[in-house]
Amino acid sequence: METKSRYEVISDLEEQKRKLIRERDELDFEVKTKERNVLNLERRKEDLDRQRSDFELKQENAIQDLERQKKDFEFRIGNTEVSVDREITDAEEDIVNFKETVDKRKETITELIKSVDESLERFGKLQKEK
Repeated sequence: METKSRYEVISDLEEQKRKLIRERDELDFEVKTKERNVLNLERRKEDLDRQRSDFELKQENAIQDLERQKKDFEFRIGNTEVSVDREITDAEEDIVNFKETVDKRKETITELIKSVDESLERFGKLQKEK
């Protein structure tokens, strides 16, 4: 077994003392680091709560926007339905008016056909005479 000199023993003990002092001094830093980690985790949790609140608010706003769009659409559709109903009424009235004048128009056209036939007949007679 080797024996150490007195200086070596003192040197080893001083080295051990320095290591222990460093370890002791680092303990405060480790505590602060762990506390900082806890603080960071708490902040992350707060951020998650804020994100959840923000998301819920965005959902509520989106639902309200959809409700407004639905009301606007229903209003426009209602106006369009009224307009189409008026057009249907006008078209039905046009049909009634047209049916009332069909017989008169047929008579007029028949008279015009007779007149053209008479003109053709006269023109044919004039051609034969020449």
